[in-house]
Amino acid sequence: MDIHIIQVRGLGLCWLRPFEWISESKIRSYSNVSLLNYNISIFDFLDSTNSYLLRNKSCYIADERTPVVVTELQSSGRGTHNRGWFSNLGGSLTFSILWRFERSIKHLSSLSLVLGVCLVRVFQKLSLDKVQLKWPNDVLYNKRKFAGILIECSTNSDGSITAIIGIGVNLKLASHIPDSINHSVTDLYHISGKFYSRNRILALLLSELDSVLQAFENEGFRIFRNEWESFHAYQGQNVVLHLPDQYPIEGIVEGVADDGTLFLITSSGRQQFAIGEISLRVIV
Repeated sequence: MDIHIIQVRGLGLCWLRPFEWISESKIRSYSNVSLLNYNISIFDFLDSTNSYLLRNKSCYIADERTPVVVTELQSSGRGTHNRGWFSNLGGSLTFSILWRFERSIKHLSSLSLVLGVCLVRVFQKLSLDKVQLKWPNDVLYNKRKFAGILIECSTNSDGSITAIIGIGVNLKLASHIPDSINHSVTDLYHISGKFYSRNRILALLLSELDSVLQAFENEGFRIFRNEWESFHAYQGQNVVLHLPDQYPIEGIVEGVADDGTLFLITSSGRQQFAIGEISLRVIV
């Protein structure tokens, strides 16, 4: 967990690097808009905030407020493609919300891209101007991932859609975590040299999520597309698209469609892809 205890003469045992605990009152104090439409539940320990909401969805579904589940520590955090999401006590922000779309969404697959825009906007408010996105849902700094999104949707009998949206942000990872991950990662401390308030970040995210998700339900991804492309780390670049159980495809990223699919200019012409992972093409 990367918690360091030292002994100080005259004081006894001391926590070398204490951190700010998650607090509902602090979350609400950091927001300049009302967060009364959120029902915030804070836990010391969960397996996964998304898993918790999935298991207890029936308990929250009738609540007119938007459920938010935050935990200080996760034992089995989940990312995309069934990967684990590693976090440590005090060094990560991990939370999920249960959002109800009152009607069917034409291009629900583009939701992860919209959420990426939401995260970049918030980090820009924290004066982190070089944050970028990687299709479809990674948040990067200098091509290193420091935040991620996991979405799990279900359709209700009345045609409405329930989306459980999990967000994880690395603030200061434990020293052993990067070695446990098979891709490049970083955290806000290494990016900025600062210890950011998790309560402030969560307050900013909840405020922005409320605005962005309502706009997405009313207007779709098209009103976010140009903004998303301006944030894309690989826009206009030569990449390799890795598809499940298929040969990789090389091409130049042209952009994304209104449904969030990726346009590549390949040797076979312009192609469109709904799934896959991209990496920069290494020219030798």
